[in-house]
Amino acid sequence: MNNSTTNLQIGQSECFSAVPSTVFTVALSVITVVAFSGNFLLIAAFLRASNLKTSSNWYIINMAISDVISVLLNWPLYATEGMLKPGGSLITNQAIATFFCKLGIYSRAVLYVVSIESLVLISVDRFIAIVFPLKAIKITARVRKILLLLSWLFPVCGAIPYFYHSKILLEGRQTFCRNFMNTLLFKVYQFASFILFYFAPLVVLLVVHYIGFEHLKRRLVFEISSNEGSTHALRSKENQNILKIFRAVTLGFFMCWTPLYIYLILKSSHPTIVLNDKCLLFIGLLYYVFPLISTAVNPFILISLSSNYRAAVKDVLAKCFAVFKCRSNKIYSTEQVIDLR
Repeated sequence: MNNSTTNLQIGQSECFSAVPSTVFTVALSVITVVAFSGNFLLIAAFLRASNLKTSSNWYIINMAISDVISVLLNWPLYATEGMLKPGGSLITNQAIATFFCKLGIYSRAVLYVVSIESLVLISVDRFIAIVFPLKAIKITARVRKILLLLSWLFPVCGAIPYFYHSKILLEGRQTFCRNFMNTLLFKVYQFASFILFYFAPLVVLLVVHYIGFEHLKRRLVFEISSNEGSTHALRSKENQNILKIFRAVTLGFFMCWTPLYIYLILKSSHPTIVLNDKCLLFIGLLYYVFPLISTAVNPFILISLSSNYRAAVKDVLAKCFAVFKCRSNKIYSTEQVIDLR
């Protein structure tokens, strides 16, 4: 055994000992609770408040639904990989472990695309409403339903290769769930996915946000200078605030997913990078922590920056608290009656 091989094994053992899976498990648990609670509140607030049922908010809730599903399906994949600790998968049945491996990789690809498509639909919807307001009325409820359906249909069909080619890999005492597509085919597929579902949406979002902000600035200056009234100026400021919220959502999403994309690109060109996937620090952060954080960021941004969502969420929480208090009083009254008897 030469020195380079010895150094590689030493480096691998350091990676195993440096990042205990307990830390990742606790972190993922906290993020899961925050993400699930936040997105559930967004969905409940949307269903309860009539003023939130705008075209853009339908796409936001579409993204929230995908985030809830992503949070739930993240754990079976994590269990398949043994919670990133030596000892093998926590799912002892090989067939069930393989299924959850396939489902985890496949669902992650699908739900990512649903989220990115929802962001694009939100931005384009706002762009049309701001720049071409007369054409916004052509986006009827039927058109919106078709767009929402397509935002799920395309990724569900397009990500099938991930389900078919994903398998469990055993390396020593460590378990990995990876895609085993043919090398050339995988590179072509990965490159096409990068262009269609990362680079192109990012360019579209940047262009749409820039044009939208510039258009609103010019309109606001014109309305103030021509004294057209405070109503128009107030509407322009509201649109600017909406674009700022969506810009924050977009920024948070790409900040969480970009490290994983950079890693995958580097890994496809340099397969030995990060000790052939044996450094648990990178697997834990890039495959689990960062993508899960993206599901928790959106509710925080919307509730903190949007007064409509904040008021609707407060109303939902007040209703839940009132129901809980009412049930507690009934239980207490029942116990008193029993004691008297």
